[in-house]
Amino acid sequence: MVESFEGWTSWVEDAYLLCTPEDPECLKHHYITRTEKDEPQYTVDEEISMMNEQITKSEGFDIDFSLFRCLFNYHLVDPNDYDFLEDETTETNGDFMKRLSQESLKRYNDECGTKFEFLEVVKANFHGSVGYMFLITFQVFDPSDDQEKTFQARIRYTTHYPTEFVFCRPKPNPEVDSGETSKEDVKG
Repeated sequence: MVESFEGWTSWVEDAYLLCTPEDPECLKHHYITRTEKDEPQYTVDEEISMMNEQITKSEGFDIDFSLFRCLFNYHLVDPNDYDFLEDETTETNGDFMKRLSQESLKRYNDECGTKFEFLEVVKANFHGSVGYMFLITFQVFDPSDDQEKTFQARIRYTTHYPTEFVFCRPKPNPEVDSGETSKEDVKG
């Protein structure tokens, strides 16, 4: 029996290559738009390095997929598709990301005693993780100062186990060097 580790869902997984541009499987993904004609031309190793740099810097939330011709384990969620729910549903990926974001924010508000209001999903990435690990960025409204703020949620979803809401937080300020969120981040 495999033992699970406390906090393993918070680890940031490195990128690994699924296929190169020569593989027709690469072309099936809506966000692969770069071709061999685009400049600069990166090698596969350079793309892996660039992808890992972006993952490390943003914990997987802010990846510029337009830089890559290769397909990696991290993917951009297509909000108009129906990839994640097994049962017959009319809920799109976008609807599902909205629902997960709203539940994350509700849990955050309950835990922190805040009253942030969900506005919209900005983007969502995912990678496999005993199901899917969603990295969702969304906008909220803060009634305490009438400002919009950006939040992030890490959520592990599988059809076989309860959904795990790993964390929900204000998007960290890149100027804050620790893993903690500063008071200024929450204030906007």
